[in-house]
Amino acid sequence: MRIGLAGVGHLGKHHLRHLSEMDGVLLSGVWDSDLAVRSQVHSQHGVPVTDSFSELVEISDAIDIVTPTSTHYELAMEAVHAERPLFIEKPICATYRQGAELVELADKKNVLIQVGHIERFNQAFRALGDTAVNSQFIEAHRLAQWVGRGVDVAVVYDLMIHDIDLILSLARSEPEHIHANGVGVVTDSVDIANARIQFESGLVANITASRISLKQMRKIRIFGKHEYIALDFGKGTCEYVGATQADQPVPNGAMPLGKLGEGERQQHLFRQFLTADKGDAMKLELEAFRDSVVNGTTPPVSGLDGLKALKLAEQIVEATESS
Repeated sequence: MRIGLAGVGHLGKHHLRHLSEMDGVLLSGVWDSDLAVRSQVHSQHGVPVTDSFSELVEISDAIDIVTPTSTHYELAMEAVHAERPLFIEKPICATYRQGAELVELADKKNVLIQVGHIERFNQAFRALGDTAVNSQFIEAHRLAQWVGRGVDVAVVYDLMIHDIDLILSLARSEPEHIHANGVGVVTDSVDIANARIQFESGLVANITASRISLKQMRKIRIFGKHEYIALDFGKGTCEYVGATQADQPVPNGAMPLGKLGEGERQQHLFRQFLTADKGDAMKLELEAFRDSVVNGTTPPVSGLDGLKALKLAEQIVEATESS
């Protein structure tokens, strides 16, 4: 399958490496709006480059867009009009309206779209697997040190949207009430934000994101009846603490933590680490895109998934502006 890559910035360089090495994929060409970047890519990697995005679309079976968010709509619409399956980095578009138009056109033309919400492929999240999660409260922290990238948009679109997508995939319910605050400390956009979201199911999620932290943190904690789950996306670990009735054994491989309660209400607490195979999350998501195109199956993170995450992100930004 011939995949064309649009955008060779910080993230696009990693896409370039994975697509160049991936089984069943031929990197048909690379396009970037910067002529100097195109020349550098051609001289350093020996891959074909095109003078225009339209030319890239013509010579490719599928397109991978890793350009600035402000360009997503125009480029993606052209690719979908040409009926090319599309991988597009998050957020799917700069605005919900643009994203909705893109998804609607893709549905009309039966064109596959996968959105690059890479944390779905993190080892910590994959470790959950088919584990039934009865979450009632979720707390997420995504703190990053200042790097100067992605500062043209609020931190909600840059960082928080990762956790928004993950929480939406766990909630399986629609947001009902949103309260949010944000502050632009270094830039004119919001650099640190907190959102409290109540879902129709009763689930409450509290999300904090910052791009001006002195330390890095990418963690989600899930609280439910008889369970507590801690996901560390930096370490790729998934810790599960649960409880069984007094007459039931703890799961195999779990560490007993003692008893809680008395009489018929007594429970056995246990702790275990859920695991998944190690793997580069970006490589895994691009392989998933390849496989979805080849097999004609729905991608793990569809265009609709990306649109839902963008809609909630937009609502959070609006809430920060009105607070």
